[in-house]
Amino acid sequence: MKNKLVITAAVTSMVIYMLSSCYKNKEDIIALPTVSFRSDVVPIIVSGACGCHNNGQGQRAVQFSHADTVFYDAILARSGMFGSWVNGGTHPGGGVIDFKANDKVIIKQWISEGAKDDGGGCTVTGAVTYTVSIAPVYNTTCKGSTCHGGLAVALDYSKMVTNKTVITNMMNSSGSSGHPGGALSLSSCTVKLFTAWLTQGQPQ
Repeated sequence: MKNKLVITAAVTSMVIYMLSSCYKNKEDIIALPTVSFRSDVVPIIVSGACGCHNNGQGQRAVQFSHADTVFYDAILARSGMFGSWVNGGTHPGGGVIDFKANDKVIIKQWISEGAKDDGGGCTVTGAVTYTVSIAPVYNTTCKGSTCHGGLAVALDYSKMVTNKTVITNMMNSSGSSGHPGGALSLSSCTVKLFTAWLTQGQPQ
């Protein structure tokens, strides 16, 4: 009987210690895995169901990639459309295009986690001009049949200079507010690039 009491006391002490240890020490808690935008989501978007948006295959479709270049902002800016699509909606451009079931699960989880870009960012140095730095971002991210140059007004250097306040507000919120056409998701690189251009006086 005495041995049973000793064993019971020892086991109880160990359980209490383990529970208290797990509760008090954050390092004991294993973080749940998250979805990587760059490693998990982008590979889905630049292939398969989104074929017309890559390598110039669809002249009217916003391009998500071309050759070895991925236009991350073009993908991020459409996270809302992807969210509607994978939650019972359909391809925004019509047709019988759809994601695979497993791809939908990945995209849903990414969006539920905030649709963030886990890229390493970038450092912007030197002169930033509209022609060399800003226009390429606009041409790959903002143009399309349902965007600027299509349903929305086409932009050029003079219009961007005129709308400095709008662009500033967009960059200050990383696109979540300020854009007349609704919220966007902008990468840190684009925000830094446009902010530097604005700070330098919007040189052409």
